[in-house]
Amino acid sequence: MLSIESLYAVIMAGGRGERFWPLSTDKIAKPFVPLLGERTLLQSTVDRLHSLVPRERIFISIGENHREVATRQLPEIPPENFVVEPIGRDTSACLGFCALHLERRDADALMLAVPADHYVDSPERYGRSLKKAIENLEGATAVLFGVPPARPETGYGYIQAEKPAVPADAWPVVRFVEKPDLATAASYVRSGEYFWNSGIFLWRNRTLLELFEEHMPATHQGLSKIRPLLGRKDATSEIFPIFASLERISIDYGILEQASRLRMVPVEFVWDDIGNWAALERVLPADALGNISRGAHLAVESSACIVYSDAGLIATFGVSNLAVVQAAGKVLVCPKDRASDLKRLVSALGPDANR
Repeated sequence: MLSIESLYAVIMAGGRGERFWPLSTDKIAKPFVPLLGERTLLQSTVDRLHSLVPRERIFISIGENHREVATRQLPEIPPENFVVEPIGRDTSACLGFCALHLERRDADALMLAVPADHYVDSPERYGRSLKKAIENLEGATAVLFGVPPARPETGYGYIQAEKPAVPADAWPVVRFVEKPDLATAASYVRSGEYFWNSGIFLWRNRTLLELFEEHMPATHQGLSKIRPLLGRKDATSEIFPIFASLERISIDYGILEQASRLRMVPVEFVWDDIGNWAALERVLPADALGNISRGAHLAVESSACIVYSDAGLIATFGVSNLAVVQAAGKVLVCPKDRASDLKRLVSALGPDANR
């Protein structure tokens, strides 16, 4: 019988968060900034897991440039539980590397893979969904967490799952669809069979390593070379070139879309991936004119704006539908509906984006 007592959480805190410039940069990426409250997204992720998984079984996957900020924000996590990726190679290499660390700790571990930068409204409902997933992992390769879509969303991946004839907590997965057009997304919402892919996955740790062997044999070979090097203080220079050679691909594309016997739990909690500044209006309260504000903001004849200030007052007058951000000594002003395109701006800024 599988039990939550065997559960380890792996929180993926890599990535750059370019769509939250200038608050989020290479040096202080999205998981490490307080977007929604006093706690950062990473701290909030640990907070909601902590009642389910003791801190000794929470692992944090980070890049070397985020080691200092991550350990400072999470002093309760044991130092050995910070898994530092030699270089960013997307979520397949990230989770494969974490699986090697996890098998050294517990050969029978269950791994819950969780992004560090998402919004969840209810830790209690989150916990109930997790327990349902563990109960339904027996006989499955992995259990995914599907979010009933609240709107047609073209920026998310979807999971199609088959609704059982008899009500059940987990549904067989039929297929994955990545970022459909608006008409297709609307049909998915109506169907009741398509769910947003939350990017949260549960599997046995050994099963994940077997899936690499089956579906990503080159990555499996690389991980096999890294395995005997872990724990050696002088092995960093040997691990780096092996890890850097691993295929740069997400776990979704590399493994899950090819795997069989997948199940999906339709979650009870409200979820959002907080992908850009415009997402804040979905999770934060607005004033009477629809403005979302964090920090000092005076709005006069201004409506439907998103305003963030980490120091000093921002005043808006006679404007609507703007994102206005003052952070780290820089200022961003853009139409709210262009917030998803900020990668283009960051690219144009080049090295100045992080100065």
